[in-house]
Amino acid sequence: MTNVMKAYGFYDPKKEQDLPPFEEEELPVPEPKKRELLVEVKAVALNPTDFATRMMKKSSDDSFTILGRDVAGVVVSTGEDVTLFKEGDEVFYPGTPNNEGAQADYHIVDERMVSIKPKNLSFEEAAALPLTALTSYEVIHDRLKLFSLADKPSNVTVLIVGAAGGVGSIACQLALNYGFNVVGTASRDESTEHVKSLGVNFVIDHTKPFKDQLKEHGLTTIDAVFLAARSDDNIKEAARVVKPQGQLCTLLPITKPLPGAFFGKSLTLSHELMYTRSVYGTDDWIKQHEYLTELKNQVEQGFITSTLSTVYEEMTTETLTEAYRQLQTEHTIGKIVLKHN
Repeated sequence: MTNVMKAYGFYDPKKEQDLPPFEEEELPVPEPKKRELLVEVKAVALNPTDFATRMMKKSSDDSFTILGRDVAGVVVSTGEDVTLFKEGDEVFYPGTPNNEGAQADYHIVDERMVSIKPKNLSFEEAAALPLTALTSYEVIHDRLKLFSLADKPSNVTVLIVGAAGGVGSIACQLALNYGFNVVGTASRDESTEHVKSLGVNFVIDHTKPFKDQLKEHGLTTIDAVFLAARSDDNIKEAARVVKPQGQLCTLLPITKPLPGAFFGKSLTLSHELMYTRSVYGTDDWIKQHEYLTELKNQVEQGFITSTLSTVYEEMTTETLTEAYRQLQTEHTIGKIVLKHN
C-alpha cells in the first residue's frame, strides 16, 4: 500500500463565498492506533454539518481541512486494540470531529462507531445512512425514550417535524418498524409524497397550525415530538400539541424563548448531537456500534431502505463543488453521495 494519498479540502474557508475553494492535495496515509481502523474510502455522503465545519474554521488557521462524515469502505489495517473488525471487512460509519473528514483515499475511525456494511447495499447506498440513522436511534432510545412511554409501542404517537429530510426519513422508518404511530410533517407536494411512501400514518403541513390538522385525523395530543428540522419555527406549535409531561427533542439549538406551555405542561426538552459520544469518549460509546449493527440487520431484512438520492460518479474538486451547491438548496430529498476509489 502506498504511503501517500489524495485528499480533497481547503485551507482558507473563504466564508464570504458560497463555498470554500476546494483543492486536491497529497498527504501521508494516517496510521491507526489503539481501537482505530484505517479504511479505504469507497463512498462519502454530504451533510449540512459539513457547512458548520467550514464556518467554524478561523481564517488564520492555515491547516488543510477535509470534510465528509458519512462513509462506506474497506478496512485495510487496524490498531493494536481492535477486536470487532479485521482487514478486508466492508464497513459503514459516520465520522467524528475528532478526526479529519473522509473526502480522501483513506480515513481513520474508531471501531466503536462502525458496523459491517449491509450485504444488500452498494457502498454508495450504505454511505447515505450512518449519520442520519445513528441520530435517529439515539433520539428514539436515548433522548425521547419512546419505549418507556407506554406498555407497547402501538400506544405511543410520535410527531416527526421535517419528516422528508435525511434524518426525518430514517426516523420515520425506524419508529414505524418498532410499531410506534408516526405523524410526519412536510410542506411541499413532493416531500409530502415522499413521507407517505415511507408508510407514515398521517402527514401534516408544518407551515400551518398543527392542532387543527391533527384533529382532522382524530388526534388531540401527541406523546412525543422530534424536531428534525426548523426547530425555532416549529417549537411553539409542537408545545401546543404534545401532551402534559410530554417529551420533545431537537437537533438544533432553540434560539427563541421557550413557549409558556413548557412550564405549564412540565414538558421535557432534550437535544441530540450524534457526535457527543465520540467527542467526549463516553463510557457508552459502544452503543453506536450496536445501533449501526441493528441498522445493518434491519436493512438486510428489508425493513429500512437507503435514503440515497444522487450519486456523483467520481470525487474531484469540481464534483465536490457541484454536490455542495446542490446541498445548499435545502430542497434535496434524500442524500447526495460521491463515489471514490
